[in-house]
Order: sequence, then structure tokens, then C-alpha cells
Amino acid sequence: MLLNLRLPGLLTTVVLAFFICACADGRRGVNPGDVAPDIVGVDSQGASITLSSIQRKATLVNFWATWCAPCMAELPELQALHKRLEAKGFAVVGVAVDDDPEKVKAAVEQYGITYPIIIDAEAQSKRRYEVKGLPESYVLDSKRQVLIIADPNDGSPVTKIVGPRAWAQNKTVQLFEGLLE
Repeated sequence: MLLNLRLPGLLTTVVLAFFICACADGRRGVNPGDVAPDIVGVDSQGASITLSSIQRKATLVNFWATWCAPCMAELPELQALHKRLEAKGFAVVGVAVDDDPEKVKAAVEQYGITYPIIIDAEAQSKRRYEVKGLPESYVLDSKRQVLIIADPNDGSPVTKIVGPRAWAQNKTVQLFEGLLE
């Protein structure tokens, strides 16, 4: 009986110690309601650009790379979403990570991308956001707070969307239009 009484306390101590160790380095990614960390880099023309300089009602931040085939495949979808909702106050912002700026510039030209692209050649933002796979996207409100949204694929509530999506589908566009009202 004495052993049973001590086990929950010991278990609680072990779980607490694990949690403290896991969080000790200060890394925890980006969570719902957090103000998204700023992203600093250059655009495809080499000019300085930051996420905080893009002031919109809602923003889709999409992490991608030129070497990522699914990322490249969804660029036309992101461009179409941008084209449909930009005038209503919606922004698509691409964050190119681990890329050669010349390859990013070529992709921007090839796909006719007109939304802002931030080239983060040192992948600092990828580490701050704890991006695990590409493409990976977050939706932010006008105050840059991370939102929970319905995943366009299955409707499940998510903070980040991992993998490519058909961003220009009517149901996805309607989801984002709802954020702009």
C-alpha cells in the first residue's frame, strides 16, 4: 500500500522534471494566440523585408523551399489565393528557407508570384517557428496572432497546416473571406 501511495508522487515528479527539461531551452514553437515571431530577410530583388512590415486583416505565412517539390507545386495555388483576396485585406507571404536567393528569384519569375516573398537563407525563422516539414503554413490575424483554423483538407482545427493544399478552392477562399469580415 505504501508503494502505491508513493508511485503517483514519483510519477508526477518525473513528468514535471521531463517538462522542465523539455522547455529549458526556451523553444516551444508557435502556439494559438501567440504573436508570431517577426521574420527578417530579403525579397527576391534583394531588398530588406520583414513580416511585421506587412499589415493586413489576415495573413497566410507559407514556409517553402525551391528544392521541395510539393512546395513548388502549390505556388500557383498560393498566387491564385493572393490574387483573389489581396484587395479584401488578405496577404499571402512566402518564406523561402534554406534556399539560394537566385533559385528563389527564378521560381518567383517562373510562377509569376506577386505576393511578398521573404528569403531567409539562414533559416532562422524555420528554427523560431520550429518548422518540421515543408510546405508549412500559419494563419495570422491583423495583430499577427496565430489563429486556429479549419484545415482546408479535412476541416480539423489546426494551428499550422503541414503539406500542400489547394488554396484557391472556393471552400478555402470562403474560409479566409470569413476572417476578413
